[in-house]
Parts: sequence; C-alpha cells; structure tokens
Amino acid sequence: MTLSKNTAIIIQAFGKNGKKFLRVLGILCFFVSFAAQKLRRKVLRQAVGYGIMASKKGEKEDPALQKIQPYNGFELGPIRPPSEAYSLLLRINRGCGWNKCRFCGFYRDVPFSIRRAEDVKKDIDLIRDWVAVIQGKEAPRQPKSEGDYEACSMAYHWVQSGMRSVFFQDGNSLLMNPDELTEVLEYLNAAFPQIQRITTYARSDTINRLSPERLKRYAALKLNRFHIGLETGNDAILKLMRKGTTKQAQITAGIKAKAAGIEINEFYMPNMGGREYARQSALDTADVMNQVNPDFIRIRSMALAENLEMYEDYEKGLLTRPNDIETIQEIRLFLENLHGIDSWVDSDHILNILLELKGRLPQDKEKMLALIDRFLAMPPHQQNIFRLGRRLGVMGNLRDLENSVLVDKVKQVMEQSRIDESNIDAVCDRLMIRAIPI
Repeated sequence: MTLSKNTAIIIQAFGKNGKKFLRVLGILCFFVSFAAQKLRRKVLRQAVGYGIMASKKGEKEDPALQKIQPYNGFELGPIRPPSEAYSLLLRINRGCGWNKCRFCGFYRDVPFSIRRAEDVKKDIDLIRDWVAVIQGKEAPRQPKSEGDYEACSMAYHWVQSGMRSVFFQDGNSLLMNPDELTEVLEYLNAAFPQIQRITTYARSDTINRLSPERLKRYAALKLNRFHIGLETGNDAILKLMRKGTTKQAQITAGIKAKAAGIEINEFYMPNMGGREYARQSALDTADVMNQVNPDFIRIRSMALAENLEMYEDYEKGLLTRPNDIETIQEIRLFLENLHGIDSWVDSDHILNILLELKGRLPQDKEKMLALIDRFLAMPPHQQNIFRLGRRLGVMGNLRDLENSVLVDKVKQVMEQSRIDESNIDAVCDRLMIRAIPI
C-alpha cells in the first residue's frame, strides 16, 4: 500500500478529522522516534531486570539461563543494518550472547537475555493494532505508555515503507529456543502474511549447531536472510580479536545456510588487523567469500575508539593503525581476489570512504576496481579534501569534488582548523569515532 493510498484511507475514514489525525500522528511519530533514541540508550545500560549477564571468560553462552521478567511493553533494540532501514524491528533478545569481541564495545555492559516467545507475540499484536489504526481500519487512539509510543512510531514507519520486511534484534536471535523461534515466526506470518523477508544477525557457530532441517523450516517461514559478521577470514586476527570462531567455521556456516535456502549477507571489516595483517586479511577473507558465494558482501570500515579492548594493541605497538588510503588499498586487494562468485558488493556504511563502491560480481568488478584506482591516483591534497569532506558529511561520492561550493567549504574548514598532511589522519580518525552510535 502506498503513502497516497494510506492517506486517502485515513481521510476517508475520519472525514474532516482525517487530515488532522494524519498530521498529528506524523508529528507525534517524529518526536517519539527522537525520544526513543534516549530510551534505547537507557535500556542498553540497565544492569538489573534483564536476565543474566554475558557468559564469564572461557564459558560458552548458555541461552537457557535467564530470569523470567514480566512483559514491560514493546521493545526496540539499539541498532540494525543499514539495509534494514525500511524493516519492522522486533526484539528477540537483549544484548549479545557472545559479547567478547575486542573490536566491539557496543553491548559490553548490557546483561544478556532472551525474550519469551509470548512477549514477542505481544509486540506483534501491538504492531498489528497500530497498523490497523494507521490504515483506517480501527478508530484512532492515543498511545498509553512509552512502549506503546514505540510501537506506534514503528508501525507508522513500517506502513509507509510497504510492510515487506522484518528484522529481528539484538545480536543473535538464533539463540532463542528453536521451537519458540518457530512459534514466533508462525505467529508473525499469520499476523502479516504479506511479509516477504525476515532477517537477523547470526553467529556462525550458532548456525553450525542448528540442523539442516531446522534451517529449512526457518527459511520456509520467511526467515530467509542472515547477517553474519565475518569481519575477516584470517585466523590470527580472529583469535586476536576474540571473535570466537575460525575461518573454516565461517565457511561451513555460510554454505550450510545457503543450502537451506537462506540468503547470506557477509560483513567484511578492512583494517581490523592493522597494517601488519592487511594483505593476508584481504586474501583470506576473499578466499572465504569465494567458497561461500554469499548473496551480499558489505564493507564495514572500523573506527578505533579508545573504549575498545583492541585499542590496547595499538597503544602497545602490536598493531599499526592504517589510514583511509591504506584501507582502500586493502579493499582493492580483496576485490581483486574475488573469483567465481555472483555476490552483490556494497559499501553502504557511514564509516566507509567510498560509498559509491557497489556492484554485482563478476560483471561490475572492473568498474569497482576502476573507481578505487581513480581515488588512489588523485594528488594527496585532493584525496585529503575528499576524506575530510566525507568525514564531515559534506561529500558523499567522488563526483562531489567537481562541486566548487563543496570543495571551498571543506577547504575553509581545513584552513580554519589548520588541517594538513601532518594531522589529517588523526582528524579523520576522530571524526569516524564521532559517527559511532555509542
């Protein structure tokens, strides 16, 4: 259903009050979305009432150990992949069941727990109720609680987006008891049969513990895309970063999920291993992709914040921090060594320097390499203008260097802030950290 059809339905259903209702609801949802950001930060840091803490050092995650908490209303997790911007967000668990990766501090202080299937189903009921109100099938009403406001905002956003996809939050919804997750999927499909795709973050070791029959059942219930944080295919870096998996385990999981009819989205994190591992990481990661042939390869450049455990490695000199130019060189080596696959490659994250780097393999490979070569061939001063322009949010792609207004704006910042070759790397690093949600 399009925005114009939804608008017509609301106006027709409520007569002269229809436009007023639509206008008020839109404004309400805007402010609710803004307030929700603060609420999510608060929820992330609550140390009591959300189940067990993440597993102790050396222990395996145990999703069965969790406190049963009363239903407290609709919940939203803190993040989603950029590709899920138009999806309905449903929270399956809170935090991360692994929560040991040294390059990620996002859930470090968040107690981990899995929500009950019955509570997730109540969230689905709330969304269904608000969808009916927004589509003019039910009488308008006002939200009764913070969770109700969240559900109203989410439903409004989802209706305008076409109601085709759903994303399960937080870190790894596959940790929910398989029978309960199946129950949630069946309930969700019954409530919204028009859904085409349900997706989730997933860890390779969790996928490998599930039977092929269970994965096929998930796929049949439209849980048909896994977002997997591959990060790198290099075992030395995986061990150093305490990723909790291996190159071979990542390959096995990807092949297993695809065989069950589930799309795979692999995240690649260049520069994770510093200058020391850049070349081998690119080659090993390309080897994983060549064996798995994921449906999507998404590039996620890393911002090195001081609160991350891996920051210690750079402070001690174990790793050397690469700059944007070196990161692009690593990405080029990675792309150059992708062979025999038909994945879609996308550089769709705010931390990436070349957002327009995207295309279908193998036909767009040379085009993507040519784009990188164009950037690498630029004079250093022009590269620096673009780097700073990207980090400031002034520039989005290389064509912006032809816009004199944008170029002058960046030059003005460089002059006023005394940014040059001697400090451009440090400035860009700090601006990247600023873009991290928490």
